[in-house]
Amino acid sequence: MTLNQIVKELTKIGNDHEQINFVYFGDVWERLSNGEVTYPAMFFTLTGATIGAKEIDYNFSFYFMDRMLSEETNETEVLSDQTLVAQDFIAQLRYPIDYGVVTWTCGDTIPITYFTESDPDFLAGVKCDITLNLPFINNRCQVPTNYSY
Repeated sequence: MTLNQIVKELTKIGNDHEQINFVYFGDVWERLSNGEVTYPAMFFTLTGATIGAKEIDYNFSFYFMDRMLSEETNETEVLSDQTLVAQDFIAQLRYPIDYGVVTWTCGDTIPITYFTESDPDFLAGVKCDITLNLPFINNRCQVPTNYSY
C-alpha cells in the first residue's frame, strides 16, 4: 500500500464520520490561517516514517477540532466531543471493515494532547499521534532499474 493510498483511506474514514465536516491532509496551521474551514474538522499530517526489515511505519499527527463560542465558554464540552470523535476514528483505524483491503495495524496506546487556539478562530481539540505499521516485502524484483545482471 502506497502513501497515496493510505492518505486516501484516512481521508475517507474522516469524511464518513458524521461529526466531521472537513478533512485536510497537510500543514494544519497554514490551512487554518489561509483557507475556509467548516467545523468540526479533522486535519492530519505525515510526521515521518521508518523502514524496518519487514515493515514500514508511517507516523501521523491527527487533529480533531471545533469552534468554541468564545475563549471562556464551552472549552470542556468541545474537548469532550472531540475526544469522542478521535476515539471513533481510532476504532475505525483498528477495525477498517468497511474500507476495503487495508493491511495496517496501529498501536494499543495512542497519546492524546489537548489544545486550544485563539487565532484565526476560537478552537479547541485533540491531537493524536498515531503510527500505522504496514508489511514491507523488500522485493527487489519490483525495483525499476537499467542494471543488468
